Amino acid sequence: MEYFAAALVFFFAAMLQGISGFGSGLLAVPILALWFPISVLTPALSVINIIVGAWIYWKNREAARPSQWKWLIISGVITSIIAGSLLLAIDDQLIKLVLGGVILAVALALASGKQFPTAEHTPGHIAVGSSSGILNGLMTLGGPPIVLFLANARIPKQQFRATLSLFFCCIAIANVFNFSRQAIYAEGHFYLILSLLPGALIGATVGHKLQHHVSEYRFRQLTLVLMMLSGVSVLAQSISS
Repeated sequence: MEYFAAALVFFFAAMLQGISGFGSGLLAVPILALWFPISVLTPALSVINIIVGAWIYWKNREAARPSQWKWLIISGVITSIIAGSLLLAIDDQLIKLVLGGVILAVALALASGKQFPTAEHTPGHIAVGSSSGILNGLMTLGGPPIVLFLANARIPKQQFRATLSLFFCCIAIANVFNFSRQAIYAEGHFYLILSLLPGALIGATVGHKLQHHVSEYRFRQLTLVLMMLSGVSVLAQSISS
């Protein structure tokens, strides 16, 4: 029953990512963490993120500018590997507490409507990529820093989707390599991957088709509401535990 519910949750999470290029982790991880430990979720979702990220990137490849964001991607890959190496050594509840705080902070920042410095220089790209990599390595939640950065950079929508998808795909590959090197993958991870993957692919496909029919304003509202609810949920769970 848990695997069926998880598959349904990830279908909607992948649909959200298919529409915007991000959001699957923000929606899925806090809910799936109610049923599965972070130490199981992060390695399993990293495998799925490679496939979904590559698919969305392929659909938006014409707008991709990999060389423009090379330091963003390189720093994200390196710090994701470092953080992933610490996954089993850090308390699960502490990770959830940080997760909830990050989600709420980014949601409030986006809701404020304020413009933040875009850090359009190499050190700024490294800082954003590194913070996203750390969050991704620990809980497959690398989206908040880079989403906030790209949103303030005001790049075209298709390039936004392509850049995010390439970034997520690269750091997911780094995660899977790192977790494999540590021999973390076990039978439970593969059951979860097999349960979530069909819904992830279908959801991403549906989301890609829906992106042309969802206004930017309505989608922004939906994303903010989901982020706030997810953040409150995981914080409440961490505190109660």
